[in-house]
Amino acid sequence: MSYILSELSIYPIKSVKGIPLKSSQVDHAGLWGDRRYMLVKPDGSFITGREHPTLTLINATLIEESKWQLSHPDMANQITINPSNFSDNHQEVMIWDDRLEAQLAKEDINAWFGQLLKQPINLAHFTNQSKRYTSRRPESPVAFADGYPFLLTTESSLAELNRTCPETNVMAQFRPNLVVQGNNAFEEDNWKRIKIGEVEFENVKPCERCIFITIKPDTAERMKKGEPLKTLGKFRLLGKEGITFGINLIALNTGVINLDDKVEVLEYQESYSYLDRR
Repeated sequence: MSYILSELSIYPIKSVKGIPLKSSQVDHAGLWGDRRYMLVKPDGSFITGREHPTLTLINATLIEESKWQLSHPDMANQITINPSNFSDNHQEVMIWDDRLEAQLAKEDINAWFGQLLKQPINLAHFTNQSKRYTSRRPESPVAFADGYPFLLTTESSLAELNRTCPETNVMAQFRPNLVVQGNNAFEEDNWKRIKIGEVEFENVKPCERCIFITIKPDTAERMKKGEPLKTLGKFRLLGKEGITFGINLIALNTGVINLDDKVEVLEYQESYSYLDRR
């Protein structure tokens, strides 16, 4: 069976709209430009689209290397962010249980986000001085992604979800970096090690899903009756991992990957045990 990489995406600021790519440099901490920025409260604690769905409507456009132009349908003006917009000093920020040092944006940038969310907000930048690592692979770096630098989903697994879900779901709800085409539904559970383009990846754990996947990407509205979490809970509930969809990966080397690259399964693992109660 032939598998290919059918989608490749980054999210420059945590929770903003995804940007589809044709090619990307893979570093150990993630795809180039992926989740290197994050919004934080004045106390340094992070915020996301879970509590502020409107963040998912922010569109980022790369206009020069490391320079992003941001727009939002509710904001009259656009802003541009680049490293020169940030303080030379690093301050502590918090994401889940991790505390790390990051640069904070200057006031004009923070004011734009504050106006959008109607509360004081700072934009934090993950720099070369920022250090954070994954929990199950403490030697593997990660930027501002939830827990792991790469999230992979598959088209067939989404199709299987939509087969019994009363609401139609799109892949953008799940915010993956890598989407694979050509496999059987949830076959990715069995992949231990894969190769895409020049890069080998290791499957570390299933991706636990939360209320974020109930947000419609085009409108930032919640889907009806807690979907698709409700349906996923009937056949993708995995013990302490919770409700899962997709797999969290780390990169075993660096290199370039491209849309339509062949996806090779180099090593398999025993499948997780799920009870289908649909």
